[in-house]
Amino acid sequence: MTKNILRDDVEYIIHSDSKGNIIGPISKTYAHMEGVRAVLTHYSTWSMIYHYESGRYGIQLKNSKKHDKYGAGKWDMGVAGHNCYFKENGFFRPLDFEENLVKEAKEEIGIDIEMYKSKDDFLKVIKNKPNQPSGFIFEKFYYKTETNNEWVGLGFVIVLNTQVNFEDDEVIDFKWFSSEELKEYLETNNNYCSPLPLVFEKAEKFRKENF
Repeated sequence: MTKNILRDDVEYIIHSDSKGNIIGPISKTYAHMEGVRAVLTHYSTWSMIYHYESGRYGIQLKNSKKHDKYGAGKWDMGVAGHNCYFKENGFFRPLDFEENLVKEAKEEIGIDIEMYKSKDDFLKVIKNKPNQPSGFIFEKFYYKTETNNEWVGLGFVIVLNTQVNFEDDEVIDFKWFSSEELKEYLETNNNYCSPLPLVFEKAEKFRKENF
């Protein structure tokens, strides 16, 4: 935990090295400044949302008024967000990937996820049909491009229905695609955030290998 020396009116995210070791808090505004964004590594939680019964993935349309030029008005993975510092009992602590995915899913598309630390437990729930949306962080990796520098926790989320609710206007639309439809969409369109093809590829690999 971090002592209460951080400002309550500033959003802090997790600054780390390229191996995921946490260095400390950094303001989100500073982390996204030109010249800084691609240099300082920070934590991000990514995920694909999958409706098991229909075999379709959901992707979101980002609000052009709520995002920077790299994501504004573009289609993106099901749920995503930077891991922030959360104030608790007078102290700030970093949210882990499971906690952050729960937070982002509720804020962005209005679903309450039950997260599992164990892949076996997650797969057992899927086999027996979950009672609520269920998720698992199945991979962690370093993602570096000319505009991104992130330590990523990648999740797979199973939902029970295709209904979503936009809680905070970060997302303005949500569409569902079969695997083949989404693959074709990514091959024939370009209005999507750059990590989406990689995230879809990893999610499909995880799905095919496990259920």
